[in-house]
Amino acid sequence: MKVVRTRRGVRIVQHGLVLSEIVRKPGPTDSLFDVLAATIAALAPGPDVALLGFAGGGLVAPLRAMGFGHPLEAVDLSLECEALFREHSGPWVGSVTVHEGEAARWLRSRRRTFDLILEDLSVETTGDVTKPNVSLAVLPALMKDKVGPSGVVVTNVLPVPGIAWRDLLGRLAAPWRVRGAPRALVVHLADYENRVLLAGRLPTAGATSRTLKRHLRALGSDQADGLSVRTL
Repeated sequence: MKVVRTRRGVRIVQHGLVLSEIVRKPGPTDSLFDVLAATIAALAPGPDVALLGFAGGGLVAPLRAMGFGHPLEAVDLSLECEALFREHSGPWVGSVTVHEGEAARWLRSRRRTFDLILEDLSVETTGDVTKPNVSLAVLPALMKDKVGPSGVVVTNVLPVPGIAWRDLLGRLAAPWRVRGAPRALVVHLADYENRVLLAGRLPTAGATSRTLKRHLRALGSDQADGLSVRTL
């Protein structure tokens, strides 16, 4: 892991992938973190949000700039990057609580459901970064159980060696692909190989695309122009 100082703050990089973009004041990062923040600001049906994976809290600055001021609760295996977040951010971050622990174990221990759960876990592989096994085998069904009836699940999906995109997204969306279940949507970004999987009580793909772009343009993020949303 490498920490790179930028004009606006610091960037945490691993194998060429930006794990977090920490800026010193609320505003856009002009990166994937703006899109993840927009999914919360635009789609959360209530204020209770859980973040599985925090790294350096790259989505907090754009999320606060979008006007989402509610408390955030997160879990991460290491709090090393959280220390950088605290160092380079200010009181504007509001209430952000980060627990040290394993995501599935922590989520199971919560006695309440959430309005939105955002899963942004990654693990180092040979010269690259991918999704951990828990993201494929355990978390999809667990997250569905831990959001309320109107809840939304957001997953930052990285490539997984040996699994085609179609199969990977289908596996992650499987708990939602039952008769009468809410829809699953996929956000594609021009600047990133990642996909962002959305599942829950969502608008249509077209309406979701429009509301995400509206939030990103209001933020001043350049990610609005390269975004598209499709039904899985």
